[in-house]
Amino acid sequence: MEVVQVPLSDIRIRDLSELDKDKILNITKDVGTFEEQLNSKWNPIRLDRGAGKPYKIIDGRHRVWHAAKRGYRSVPAVFG
Repeated sequence: MEVVQVPLSDIRIRDLSELDKDKILNITKDVGTFEEQLNSKWNPIRLDRGAGKPYKIIDGRHRVWHAAKRGYRSVPAVFG
């Protein structure tokens, strides 16, 4: 699957109340930097085009949340 840059404005970003707070706290404590996790080729952010924008997050909602809070405008992701 091809990794593409997707604007965060095109993704449904979950509210903090919908996320696992331990994962939010630990995401930057895991091995590697946040940039490495965000750009992972082995575990990419996965989106569902489904009914169009905003895209639903299949995998990577905590990384997307962190990216939004850090001021990123887009994230690398795959569809499917």
